[in-house]
Amino acid sequence: MVKVIFNLLLSLAMITLGIGLVLSGLHAMPRVVSDREARADANAMAVPSLEAQLVGYGTDKDTYSRGDTANGYITLKNTGSTAINDVTLSVSVARSVPLLGTMSLGSKDFKVKGLNIRPGEAKKAEFSVDIPKEYRGFSTAGDYDVNGNVLVGGKPVGSFSKRIKVM
Repeated sequence: MVKVIFNLLLSLAMITLGIGLVLSGLHAMPRVVSDREARADANAMAVPSLEAQLVGYGTDKDTYSRGDTANGYITLKNTGSTAINDVTLSVSVARSVPLLGTMSLGSKDFKVKGLNIRPGEAKKAEFSVDIPKEYRGFSTAGDYDVNGNVLVGGKPVGSFSKRIKVM
């Protein structure tokens, strides 16, 4: 009688263990996958990444005359796995004023479109700003700090800072 009860309890324990293994997924037997299926699965799981690195920046000159157009640029390297077409440059300008210090003159976002920077490739994106001869009756001559942040897909990838002089 004890042997029958023991066998019954053992059977019940084995059934419970089997159900637990099935529910936890440990029951799956390995399946042989062809090379073609493996490549298709890898391609389906690969998520294109939009990543970049700021590798250079500057302006066409260090000194400008009042009324000139200042031309700036950044060089961006695509470190992701998909082409980069659009870049946003968030640029701010501040002026050094003797005795007062640095005064912020505002900021502007430049959207550069159609770059088509392939993975591993680097390209230059350019922007320009007209320098007024006068601003509300005051000369625009002086030293200016041009600062910027570079965004790809809304994500910051680098920043830059450049001092220029207006004569």
